[in-house]
Amino acid sequence: MSDGNLPRRGRPRDASKDEAILVAAGELFMERGYEAASLDAVAQAAGVSKATIYSRFADKDALFRAVLDHECSSVVLPASFVPPPDASVRETLILIADQFIGLVLGDKAMAMHRIIVAECCRAPRVAELFFETAVLATKTRFADWLRQQTAAGRLAVKDPDGAAWRFLGAVKAEAHLRASMGLPPVEPARLRAHVEACADEFCRAHAPD
Repeated sequence: MSDGNLPRRGRPRDASKDEAILVAAGELFMERGYEAASLDAVAQAAGVSKATIYSRFADKDALFRAVLDHECSSVVLPASFVPPPDASVRETLILIADQFIGLVLGDKAMAMHRIIVAECCRAPRVAELFFETAVLATKTRFADWLRQQTAAGRLAVKDPDGAAWRFLGAVKAEAHLRASMGLPPVEPARLRAHVEACADEFCRAHAPD
């Protein structure tokens, strides 16, 4: 085969541009809201062309989903659902709870929460994307881990998806309500005691026979 017939290889994708786009989009979404944050503004803030954005993300929905996934991955590490073999179930539950609290109570998370509440009537797709990417993905990874622990005989969880929802809901409880309403946060010592109590209650409720 002659050189002229060899398939052409494109230039390697520039990871720094990906990061710049995600950071710029995240800041603009939180500053202006989903509807008002245009891709033109994202391109200008990121120092790239609009064509560069479209070469990576099909549309604004895809970019918004990527921003959410980027923020979630920086807080809730996939490794937390594959703990070391010597880690106890209780220790892993506490780790998952701590990371989930960091995810839902962080400054960026609360800013995004306020945007979603403000725009859910005008742009319901925003709420759907946030739920699918930030909330449902975390619950699914947690439920999969519960299935693995049940198969290994370390837990006895009959309804992993339901149990995951109940645990995560119990963990955020008062702390998230206070943050949503702009009230003073739960004291660190009391929040720590609450997280440990949630883990202990879960272990007792789903202890293997």
